[in-house]
Amino acid sequence: MKRHTRILALITAIYIVLALIWWSILLFQKNEAIFEANLKILELTSSPTVQTGSTGLAREQLINTYERQRWMVLGESLFILVSVMIGIWLIFRSYIREQHIIKHRRNFLLSITHELKTPLTAMRLAFETIQKRQLSPEQIAGLTSSSIQEADRLTETVNNLLLSARVDRKYVPRPEERTLEHVCESWASKCHHHWPNRDIRFTFSATDIAPVTADWAGLDIVFRNLIENAIKYSSAEKPVDISLGLVQNEIELVVSDLGSGIHPSERNRIFDMFYRIGNEDTRDGQGTGLGLYLVREIVRQNKGKIQLHNNLPTGSRFCIQIPL
Repeated sequence: MKRHTRILALITAIYIVLALIWWSILLFQKNEAIFEANLKILELTSSPTVQTGSTGLAREQLINTYERQRWMVLGESLFILVSVMIGIWLIFRSYIREQHIIKHRRNFLLSITHELKTPLTAMRLAFETIQKRQLSPEQIAGLTSSSIQEADRLTETVNNLLLSARVDRKYVPRPEERTLEHVCESWASKCHHHWPNRDIRFTFSATDIAPVTADWAGLDIVFRNLIENAIKYSSAEKPVDISLGLVQNEIELVVSDLGSGIHPSERNRIFDMFYRIGNEDTRDGQGTGLGLYLVREIVRQNKGKIQLHNNLPTGSRFCIQIPL
């Protein structure tokens, strides 16, 4: 039905444009026929041997009227044609946007179902194993630790959903003082805890060790989503580089990976809510499509900017700059 509706709408739009062009041509022809008829009448009513001044004046007025009507038909035809084309373009653009929203919503439902179901299933399996089997303290500790990690993952997913629901209007930056060295140590500790087997390299550059006032709570969210994105889309044996420093009264955070990179056609869409590259039906990776959206909105609320570049030799490089 959607395909038939699109075809019918396209045929109707083409018919309207062709009909408008055809009626414009007919108006030109009618105007020219009327001019020639009036000109012939003027020649028949005037004397063939004596050309009076009034006859010449009438002929000039007739020509001027013809020219004005011709330009009026041309102008009105072009105006209506442009208006119709703009209207058709707006309708089809709205339709395309609606299809993107439907696709994003479908992807979100598929991804959020996976993100909620997977940790719950893992936790239930761990608890049933502890309940039904005689396990050693080490085995119980391992299952408990795994369950806690799954619970943390579930909590993080829910927090991202809640944050994305209020980030457009209600998110307010909360300035606080931290030293860049302390921030780097905290972020490195979190990375080592969550991804102990990944090569994550930090670079810290600052000449002043004084505390820096910024929305560090928001920057923690930005960093977590960028590093998760870099690890998710790069292989385990390749490193991830992180740089934090001060550049001309701005905090600069750069996260680089050596993954497959992002195609230029996708770069304007990866920051949309619920958008994820690839097909959701066959996806193996985790995520809800909210990470980069939260990054963009938090950076925007802090009056900063985000840039995406190609990394060398492969991969992506996200550069965040936020004024102090």
